[in-house]
Amino acid sequence: MRTAAIVTMASILGLAIGVARSQSHAAQPDSAGYIPEISIAEIMESMVMPTAQVVWDAVGVSVGAQGTVETKPDTDEAWGQLRAAAVTLAEAANTLVIPGRHAAPPGTVSADPSAELTPEKIEALLAQQQPAWDAHAHVLHAAAMEALHAIDARDLDAISEAGGTIDAACEGCHLQFWYPEQK
Repeated sequence: MRTAAIVTMASILGLAIGVARSQSHAAQPDSAGYIPEISIAEIMESMVMPTAQVVWDAVGVSVGAQGTVETKPDTDEAWGQLRAAAVTLAEAANTLVIPGRHAAPPGTVSADPSAELTPEKIEALLAQQQPAWDAHAHVLHAAAMEALHAIDARDLDAISEAGGTIDAACEGCHLQFWYPEQK
C-alpha cells in the first residue's frame, strides 16, 4: 500500500515539475493576446495547402483508360469534410495576419533561392508592405468563404469556380511576397 502511495506521489511531483518547466519556456502573449510562434510557412504547409487541395480536388472530371470519371462529394460525410476544409482555410487566412509572425522557422533555407526570396527578404517585404499582406490574406478569406457558400449550396460549378478564386488568391500573394522577380 505504501509503495503505491509513493509511486503516485512521485508521478504527481514529476507531472508538476514537467508542467512548471513547460510554462517557464512557453512564449508569452503579445499586447493583443496573440502568441505567433508558428511561422507563415508552417501555416501554409499545415493548414492552407492541405485544405485548399481538398477544395481543388473535390470536383472534377478526368478522362482516361477507364473512361470519364467524375469526382464530386457524394455522401454527407464527404460534404462535411469538404466544408471543414473550407472553414479551416478561411480561419487560416485570419491567422496569417496576426502581427509578429515570422516568414519561416529559424534556419530555414529557400527551396529554390534562384526563384524564391529568402525568409529574411520575405520578412522585410512583409514589414514594408503590411497592408498589402493583410489585403492578400483577406482575399484568401473571401475565396474560402465563396467555397463555403458553394459547399453549403452543394453547387458543384460554384465549388469549382471558388477553387479557381483560391488559386488566384494564393498566386497573387506569392508573386508579391515569395517570388516577386517572376512577375
